[in-house]
Amino acid sequence: MEPVEFINAVSNLGDERLTSSNFNWIFWTLIAFNFIAIAYIKSMNPTYLGTLFRTGLYNRQLYQNTQEDLRLNSAGSVVLTVTYFNCIALIISSFVAGSAVYLPVLILVVAGIIVLIKFVAIRTLGILTETKDGLTEHWLNHLIYFQLSGLILTPLLFFTHFLPQTIQPKIMIAMAVLVAVMILAREVQSFIRAIRLRLSLVYIILYLCTLELIPLVVTIKALVK
Repeated sequence: MEPVEFINAVSNLGDERLTSSNFNWIFWTLIAFNFIAIAYIKSMNPTYLGTLFRTGLYNRQLYQNTQEDLRLNSAGSVVLTVTYFNCIALIISSFVAGSAVYLPVLILVVAGIIVLIKFVAIRTLGILTETKDGLTEHWLNHLIYFQLSGLILTPLLFFTHFLPQTIQPKIMIAMAVLVAVMILAREVQSFIRAIRLRLSLVYIILYLCTLELIPLVVTIKALVK
């Protein structure tokens, strides 16, 4: 190898290590935030996580739980919700070839905007269709599954990060499938609650098409491109 080629090769290797180091710095910052958030809510409300899992798994009545145990508007609940989006940002960025160092942060910002728009749309649709109670339950169900997914994905991302790089793509695919399963479970739970509240099937289909299916299809197409 010529001296110039050798120097260029070493220089490129250094750049790759720097990029990897920066990405790892973001990865560990987000994962550390998640563990701190979980520890914080565990210390502030020891029964919160247990109630959260029971509510998500057994489809318990949301209004009673949010008034008694969950307190989904508390600071602990908010930071626990953020853990989900931290995990999503890391998973999505892993599928983008040659992604920039700041991509997880950008994904977090975009996800925050999308969730805000969805919240406003749910509130507006609830007022227009006079189904406020049903859509409020659906939004609360969103928060519950955001937090459950964050609790599940955080340790999985932590431990799988130490596995060989050769199998990381398969691991991220498995993570994406897990996220899809959690989303499906959330929608099934919301559908069951909507039926129990005797909401019109027309309103349910309208909601699913406008606020769930269309955004999901657009997101998948964007990721594929």
